[in-house]
Amino acid sequence: MTQSDQAETDRLQWLTEQLLVRDADVHATAIDALAEEGDERVVPHLVELLVIDSIANDWDQFGFPAVLRGRDPPRYLELPEVNWPGVRDALAALAEPDFDSAHAWVEWESWYSQQEIEPLEGFDDWKLRLFRSYLPPVGGLLDCEPREFDLQEIRWGNCDRSFLAALNGPRFVPGDAVDASGAAADAPAVDDAPERYLEDDHVVFGFEIEGVAYAVPRWVLFPHELLNAELQGVPVSLTYCTLCNAPILYDRRLPTDGHGHGKGEDADGGGTDDSAGGVADVRTFGSTGMLDSGNKVMYDEESETLWDQHSGTPIGGPVLESNPDLFLDQFAVTQTAWGDWKAEYPDTLALNIETGYGYDYSYYDGNVDFFEHYWNREEIVQPGVRRDTEGPLPEKASVYGIVVDDPDEVWVVSIDALRERDVPLLEGEIAGRDVIATLDATDDIAVYEAPPTPVERIDDGDEIALVDADGTRWTLARNELRSDDGRTLDRLPGRHGLWFAFRTHYETAHVVE
Repeated sequence: MTQSDQAETDRLQWLTEQLLVRDADVHATAIDALAEEGDERVVPHLVELLVIDSIANDWDQFGFPAVLRGRDPPRYLELPEVNWPGVRDALAALAEPDFDSAHAWVEWESWYSQQEIEPLEGFDDWKLRLFRSYLPPVGGLLDCEPREFDLQEIRWGNCDRSFLAALNGPRFVPGDAVDASGAAADAPAVDDAPERYLEDDHVVFGFEIEGVAYAVPRWVLFPHELLNAELQGVPVSLTYCTLCNAPILYDRRLPTDGHGHGKGEDADGGGTDDSAGGVADVRTFGSTGMLDSGNKVMYDEESETLWDQHSGTPIGGPVLESNPDLFLDQFAVTQTAWGDWKAEYPDTLALNIETGYGYDYSYYDGNVDFFEHYWNREEIVQPGVRRDTEGPLPEKASVYGIVVDDPDEVWVVSIDALRERDVPLLEGEIAGRDVIATLDATDDIAVYEAPPTPVERIDDGDEIALVDADGTRWTLARNELRSDDGRTLDRLPGRHGLWFAFRTHYETAHVVE
């Protein structure tokens, strides 16, 4: 580097430092100067600022969750210095695009994610200081050691743990008590009865714990993105990434004997208890307000370790340091219509919508707000995700993924492809095990260990069954296949999501075809 180049770099470094000064006038002067310099190495800095500036100064449109937009934004976003005048014009001067829509900040983020711009040296430290100063609840979590993620790829999801509150201690009631469809809706009113709000076409996340079925409506979970509960004595977290459409139910118990569930180790699906030689270490999860490769980043309140929501692995902080191979056990989640779920599980419990959080949940009934352009346009990708146009599946293909013993490896089944088959049945192999994937009575995917193949699917309207190559009939149960002669084959609990989340959050992603 010549003396002249060094002098230019030093000036750019000084100007980016001015962007952290708590004075909007200083910001404006520095931004004008950076635009005149014409060096693209400051584009990463300006993109970070554009996002914060756009959300802080247009909270009524971009605040998240949307049900809080009628309230004041967090105080740290209301301060007069949270303003970088001219930042969008400066980006347009330094880079090729000139986005001018109401969602220009999202378009800039998505564009930036497709570029390979090397920022000025020291960018990671600069970004940490920006977040600690201007987004303190986020920055306090982001500044962790050790960490597995790339700071440049972390995006702020226009929220933080202080206002994207997990739904803690929810109450579940008999499904009939909240059913608003058909005859149930006409039942006489009862004093102190829960509100009837669940219609047959509402999407619910259904699961079973210790033989008890539960249903959580997607639109009620939406503004929380995460639920912590103890059900039948089992502490669980139902986590949901809204932009990956990924509902995943984790066991909140971590092993404390130094042997995390990880590479080469068996996960028994039930955490660690006294009988296994350890004491349960229960974590309470929440949302950080950050995204990594388009997927939400969680944290646990007990240690402030950062967790990958999709893979259930620690990615920063104390647990990563002490047990880097650990990954959370999970339970199968069904994503289906309430009408189909209650028909298959008539004794199901369902979430009481009177949560105590004061949200107008009806806002989300059939409304995904400013995310609509993301869901309705295939070419739009989540900020922080680099497009893969030559992959085996479309980026937003709905898939179901199975992880076995290695948290870095996943096998996925395309749900769309399964539905398009003449018979919704797929025979394949996962981690050396023969499996079958099919649609169950709720019309959602289920994956089981395979009986002798080839297998024929029988659907007589009352029951779905499989007949194997030996002529044995197997019925589909929640957690297993059951043969007429008393044998069982296990269900493999998986996770829903969009294809891009699987290819970006696992080192190896296989497509089962």
